Amino acid sequence: MVSIDEQQAPYQLIAAGLRNQILAGHLTVGTKLPSEHELAAKHHVARATAQSALRQLRSEGLTTSRKGAGNYVASAPAADIGRCPAHLVLAPAQIAWLGTLPMPAHGLDRVLHCELERAHPGPHAGLGQHAGDTPWWVQWTLAASEIVPVPMCPAQRVPERAEVDDNKCLLFQDHAGRHLFGGDYM
Repeated sequence: MVSIDEQQAPYQLIAAGLRNQILAGHLTVGTKLPSEHELAAKHHVARATAQSALRQLRSEGLTTSRKGAGNYVASAPAADIGRCPAHLVLAPAQIAWLGTLPMPAHGLDRVLHCELERAHPGPHAGLGQHAGDTPWWVQWTLAASEIVPVPMCPAQRVPERAEVDDNKCLLFQDHAGRHLFGGDYM
């Protein structure tokens, strides 16, 4: 079995660790992140590697930087206001299993957020991995979680423009509630 950590660059591992802490609520809005020097020393990497990790988080909108003052956790994006706040920290066995699938370009996150709208019925669901043509969704309740292959939702916002990425629903087939196109529930 291949370890996920072996397939990610060091800056991706550092960014994933900070991202998971932010998304899990352990690092709250306005919290100052460790400096580049502190991150480099903690992870035994070059300062440029730590810079890349912080740059990645800024590009995702999770952090902001203030010249001479450091990096801080940013406010939640407005697009997430309608999204269910539930999240799941994947178990090591789940991460290892997902790691056996072909890796997506973005890597694999240890913390999944529910992709459904805020007041949805039924279990929570987050996209755990999209390997080849098979999307593997993680569905969970307070009692259990499971990884299941579920086809993507076939709904399109404007049928005659099927080739546009944000024109396709980002959720799974037969999901509860409204469709999600780009960052908008419709």
